[in-house]
Amino acid sequence: MLYIYYIIFFNMFNKFFIIWNLINFAIIPLFFYDLFMMWFFMEINNFLFICYLCMKLTNKKIIFLYYIIQVIASLMLIFSLITNMFFFYNNKLFYLNFLISMMLKLGIPPFHLWMPMISLFMSWDTLFILLTIQKIIPFYMLSIIEVNIMFMYFMILSSSFISTFKMINLLNFKVLLTYSSINQTSWMLLLIFLKNLFWLIYMLIYSLILFIICIFFYYFKMSSNFFLNNFSSLNLNLICLMLSFNLASIPPLSFFFMKWMSIFILILNSNLHLIFILMMINSFILIYIYINLMNLTMFLFMFKSKLFNNLYTKLNFINFKKLPLLLYFSMILSLMIFFF
Repeated sequence: MLYIYYIIFFNMFNKFFIIWNLINFAIIPLFFYDLFMMWFFMEINNFLFICYLCMKLTNKKIIFLYYIIQVIASLMLIFSLITNMFFFYNNKLFYLNFLISMMLKLGIPPFHLWMPMISLFMSWDTLFILLTIQKIIPFYMLSIIEVNIMFMYFMILSSSFISTFKMINLLNFKVLLTYSSINQTSWMLLLIFLKNLFWLIYMLIYSLILFIICIFFYYFKMSSNFFLNNFSSLNLNLICLMLSFNLASIPPLSFFFMKWMSIFILILNSNLHLIFILMMINSFILIYIYINLMNLTMFLFMFKSKLFNNLYTKLNFINFKKLPLLLYFSMILSLMIFFF
């Protein structure tokens, strides 16, 4: 009996120790400007995350796939840093290898296919770490490097539009959150390109929202498969509805103000009008995707509800059918207030 308690305590200690150090080794590089030091801390961070995956996942092939991806990206990064030492920041090979390694680590299209493949087999806590903590150091490395304008445009638009169109008709929540994270990467890259530290606040707020979503799915033991969930509870549906609308940046929810501020910074500090228009179109498409998903959720709730013939339930269903129209109206109204 004592041995069992020892094993349980040892596993809990290992998990908390690894998570604590994961956070520490993701924050410490923010106080450095040396790329070699950042690379060093990033490799320790990846090693700890792989250890955590070994404790949480039973599918070792997925862990090996993640390991191979990180090894390739790290080798390209260290190769670019070594070549940079000899060519003194004027080497195109340095920029090419550096940016490809960052795109691979961040899951930016076209180097994104490994992320949804891995996320399918991850638990909610490991998925949260992959989509937030593991991206801090690569973002910071990009923020201190002068990136070619056209290459940055490509990174922003590819991560924005490819992820959005991949989300259409997706019914797996983990894959949906993964593509949503890739989409939010485009906004953070845009802020990094403008040399604005607001990307850190954006990253923090997004991490908090994603943490709440992962805790919600973990606590209620909800399946990542859309059709396997229990839609008989109206309260659960309402919570899921609000969390999804927050990710979609619908006013007056918190994430809307993050995008609002990002647009404000974009308009004030640059003449990137085409990028601005394309990002807004992408946001509207994303809102449409989330609204369609939540309509399906409420439809399944009404289909499974035992009170389907009850007048109160019917009235609720009518209200939810009108919800997309009200949300679109509130979105247009907020944009009018913002511009005028």
